[in-house]
Amino acid sequence: MMKCGKATWLAATAIAAFAWGNVAQAQLPGVLYTWNGTGNIQQWKQNFGTNLGLLDNLTAGQLTIIETGPVTGEMSISDDANRRLESSTAGGGLDLTGLSSLEFDLGHSGANPVNVQFYVQASTGFNFVALGADVPVLPGTNTYSLPLAGLSYAQQAYIRTIGFTVRAHATDPPLVWGLKEVRSVGTPLTIRDLATHDLGTSDSGRQGAFVNFDNASVLGNDGGQNQTGLSQNVSGSGSLQWTDKGGGAGAAIAWGNGTVFNGNTFNERLTSLNGYQTVTYRMSAADVAGGGQGGAIDVQAYFQTGSGFTYQSPGTLSLPIDGAFHDLTFNISGMTDLQNVQISGVNLGAHASDAIINVDLIRYSAIPEPTALALAGLGSLAGLAIRRRTR
Repeated sequence: MMKCGKATWLAATAIAAFAWGNVAQAQLPGVLYTWNGTGNIQQWKQNFGTNLGLLDNLTAGQLTIIETGPVTGEMSISDDANRRLESSTAGGGLDLTGLSSLEFDLGHSGANPVNVQFYVQASTGFNFVALGADVPVLPGTNTYSLPLAGLSYAQQAYIRTIGFTVRAHATDPPLVWGLKEVRSVGTPLTIRDLATHDLGTSDSGRQGAFVNFDNASVLGNDGGQNQTGLSQNVSGSGSLQWTDKGGGAGAAIAWGNGTVFNGNTFNERLTSLNGYQTVTYRMSAADVAGGGQGGAIDVQAYFQTGSGFTYQSPGTLSLPIDGAFHDLTFNISGMTDLQNVQISGVNLGAHASDAIINVDLIRYSAIPEPTALALAGLGSLAGLAIRRRTR
C-alpha cells in the first residue's frame, strides 16, 4: 500500500496558502500564564531545591516568590503537572507542537545577575529538558526567550511542567522574585500530520489510536477502551487497520496527540488544534468477502473537548466501499475549544457486511485542501471526499 501524492499535495497546499494569505494559522502561540488579578497562584509551586520559596499573588499580574534560604542551595519553581494554562483547568500535557520558544517576564530584587536554568518536564517519561544554557537574570523585570529546539516531537506535544531553577547565589541575601508572564512564541504551523501510521511509528504503527466506543463493532476488541482489534497494515508505508463488523453500529476510533497510547488515554492528552481550518482523514474500506460490495459507509468526524469531554462534530461524509483510499476533508472552523482537545477521531455508521478499514493519514491544515478551494470557494467549505489512490 503505497502513499502516493504527498509531495504533490504539499506543493498544491503551498500555492493555496499564498492565495489565502490571511487565513488564520496554527499551532497558535499565546499567553500561558499572566496571573491576572490577585489571590491565585494558578497552582505554581516549588518543585525541588533546598532554598525554600514562599509563593503568593498579592500583586496583581505577578507571581511573587520570596526566598527564605539558604541561598547556598537552589530553588526550582514550576507549574503543576496537571495544569497547562491559566485559561483552562483541563488536565494533561501542554501541546506546543511547531512553536519555537517560551518567553518568561522575570526579575528579582537583588543588585547582581543571578544564574537561572529554564526547563520543561515532557513526554510520558517526565523527561527533564533544559531550555538551553543557564541565563543570568538581571534585577528588575526583563524578558527571557528560551528555545524549544532541544525537545523531540513527543516531548513538544506533551509538556507536563514549565519551570525555572534559581542557582545558588551565596554573595546575595534572600531575594524576592517576580514572574509576570509566561507565553509560547513562534511561527505557527500551516500543516500538522497528527498520524501517518508509517512503518516505524509509535505503538507498532498505531500512533496512540484506540477504540473509543461501539467496541463490539471492532473484530478482536475485548470490549475495553484500548487498542485491541487495531493493527498496522505494513503494506507500502503503513496504515492503521481494523475489521469493522457489519450488521450493527460502526466503530468509533480515536486519537490523542499522535504519540503513544501507553495503556490509557491520559498519556496522549490534550492536543491543541486551534487555528486549523480543516482535517483530512485518508481512509479506505474494502468488503471482507472480496465480492465488491459497493455502496458506502458514513464517516462522522468528531472531537471531545474541555474538562467535560464535550462531543462536537463537523459533519459526516461517505466512504465508498471500493478498496481505494479517499480523502475525507472536514471543515472544522466552526468547532469550539480546539485548544483543549481531549481526543478526536472518526465514528463509522452502520453497514451490512464486514469491512476492512484503513486509515493512512490524519492531516490538519490552516488552509483548505487545494481541491476544496476550486470546488467550494471562500467561506463555504464543507466536508469534501476526494479519491486519492487504490489499495
